[in-house]
Formats: sequence, C-alpha cells, structure tokens
Amino acid sequence: MIKARHFILRVGPEQAALLKEFQEEAARCWNDIVIHARDHYAATRTWVSKGDLQKRLKGGYRLHSQTIQALTDKFVSNRQTAANLRRQGVNVRYPWREKKFLTIPFKQMAIRTGEKGTLVLSLAAGVSFDTGFVPPASINTCEILWRRGRYILSWASDYPEAKPLAGIRAGADIGEIHPVAVCDEQGSGLVVSGREVRSIKRLRNKSLAWFSNALSRCKKGSRRWRKLIAAKGRMKSTSDSRVRDLLHKATRKAIDFCVTNNISELVIGNPAGVEKDTKKKRRLSRKSRQKVSQMEFGTIKRYLRYKAHEAGIASCLTDEEGTSSDCPACGCKNHPTGRTYLCGQCGFTAHRDGKAGFMMLRKRHFDIALPDGFVFSHVQSIPKYRKRVLPACVDGPDVAPSSLAIA
Repeated sequence: MIKARHFILRVGPEQAALLKEFQEEAARCWNDIVIHARDHYAATRTWVSKGDLQKRLKGGYRLHSQTIQALTDKFVSNRQTAANLRRQGVNVRYPWREKKFLTIPFKQMAIRTGEKGTLVLSLAAGVSFDTGFVPPASINTCEILWRRGRYILSWASDYPEAKPLAGIRAGADIGEIHPVAVCDEQGSGLVVSGREVRSIKRLRNKSLAWFSNALSRCKKGSRRWRKLIAAKGRMKSTSDSRVRDLLHKATRKAIDFCVTNNISELVIGNPAGVEKDTKKKRRLSRKSRQKVSQMEFGTIKRYLRYKAHEAGIASCLTDEEGTSSDCPACGCKNHPTGRTYLCGQCGFTAHRDGKAGFMMLRKRHFDIALPDGFVFSHVQSIPKYRKRVLPACVDGPDVAPSSLAIA
C-alpha cells in the first residue's frame, strides 16, 4: 500500500527564490508539453506518444531529467483520465490551461539522502536542495507544493498493510448533517456529528457573497481589487483546511469504532447523484439544494476506504436508494422528519442515519437478521486547534433515543 504524507519545509529567502524559479521552469515545460500535444493532434488527429514527447523536451530546460519525465507522465495520465470521462458522457476538456507556476515533481533517481540522513532533492545539474527532513521510510516519489503561503513536501512511500480482521459486518451511511453513521449487524452503532462542518460552509458562503458584492464595485486590476482577491483566496483556503481536518477526524472515529467492535467488512453507502436535478425536479428548497451540492461525499468515501484498508477492514460501496425510508422491521416506506425514524405501521423507531447504516448492510447481505435493539453513540469530530470543547451539538431535542419497538 502506498500512502502520501506532507511535511512543511522551513526555507529561507534564498531557498524560496530558488524554488520559485524552478516552479516557473516547470510551468514552462508543462506549457510546451501542452503545445506539442495540441499541434501534433491538429496535424495528425492522433495523440503524441509519451516517448516522443520526452524526446522533444530532452535537454531544453533547467530541470532534472526525471522531473521532465514526471511532468510528461502527469500530462499523459491527465489526458487519459479526460478521455475516459468523455467516453462516459462527461463534458471535460483535455489539459489546456497555461501555467505560471507548477508543482515540482521528483522521481526516485532525483532523490537521495544527505550525510545527516536528510532528504536531498536534485533540482537540476549541479543544483541540490536539502529539505532538512529525515524520512522515516524509503521514498518512492515526492513533490514540492505551494500551499497557503508556504512550501510543503509531499512524499509517497510504502505503508505496511494490516492483517485482515475476522469479525462481524457493519454498514456506513454518508450524510450532510452526520458525515458518517456506522451500524453493525448486532445493533451497535456510532453517529458522528458534522454540524460544525455545516457552520464552516455557511460562513464561507456568506463570505463569498460579501466578496462578490465588494468586487463588483471595484475596477478589475486595481489595488483594492487585488487585495480583495488575495483575501478571498485566504478565506477559501482556511475554510477548506478546517473542513478537511474535521472530515479526517470524523472518519477516523468511525474506523476506530470498527476496530474496537471487531468489524471485518464495512459496507459504505454511495450517495453519488443525489445532488443532480434537484431544482428541475423540485425535490429540495433553495437552501437545501445548496447544502446538498456542497456535500463532500466523494472525499468521505475515499477517507473511509483507505483508513479501513489500513486497519485490515474490507470495504465496498452499495447503492443507498431507499435506505432512509425503508423500515427494517416490516419493510414499509416512511418519510422521516428530523433525525428520528418512526414507522407508521409497526411502530419501529430509531435514529434515522444509524438505521440507514444498518440498511446499507442489508442491501449487501440479505441474510442479516434484525437485532433485538439498536444502541447508537453520538460523538462529534473535535477540531485540532479548539481551545475549549463545547457541549456536543447532537444532544439537542432533534435526536431521539435509539430503540426498537414493534407493536
């Protein structure tokens, strides 16, 4: 298993200027790759091969030869991904945008270890950059990124896989209010609150509206316009980092629950497409459409699957249609309001998202029997830099105690 990690680089002014120079050189190489591929396709109506691209670019840039090959590999990979999506009917463009700065990639031949055990990267012939980072394991590839006003080293290495666990099975429901709700076949479950994520997104939406209004009154390119654009980028970067941190913590709590309860298989609901045609079909209100369209279910699925793989838990995806409305006791359809599910036929009541997690498991394994009762624990993902832990936001009146009551 290959896992990517990040390390913040502490660079001085001279090193920062050097890295910026090579970022511009990498961007120039990328722009030439795009031009060569476009011209070749216009002349022959076929894509140029990766080998021909590398021959055309060889020796023309102040970059390491492995860096040029890595940029070529990246372009070919992006082009292939775009081609596959276009075959599926998705309207995407092939790589076309001109870059001013670009990430600097490094292959294994451009990576070596210094005398003190630190990671040394070869930028070009006779130009080396000592990162000051002592890697805990051998590195396959790495990149130097520019994120939020600082340079970051992103490196990938082999990660030891855990032995497959032997135990019971569980289902996970992905939602907008609760990012993850897990329920096993014995009726035990965990519901992780995501109301703080909603709060961050709400503040971001209000801030974007304010920036849009302020920018409309400025002349494009003016001093105030540039300041507002920079402030808008900082705000978006901060909110994205906070949301990513909370989603990591929410999925970690769910996987830790699975490890503690000896879960061997996790069936994850796939809500893909839930945000499509909501306005055309008049399924949701304007505010609800905005919330659903900003759901990061793809990120949550990716976090759950790779963390489950690390823990030795098998994972799979299943369609979540009907899991929120179907009753696990009698099979009747009910449209729940709030966070409580109540069946009008048999009287079954439980937490709406926790019950949906159990129905995910039922979709994959039809032989799962209904447990005698459901017990769900409610937690929230605590942000990294919170100084004071507030009361859990799931303790309000909208969350009913989970139980099983069949008339």
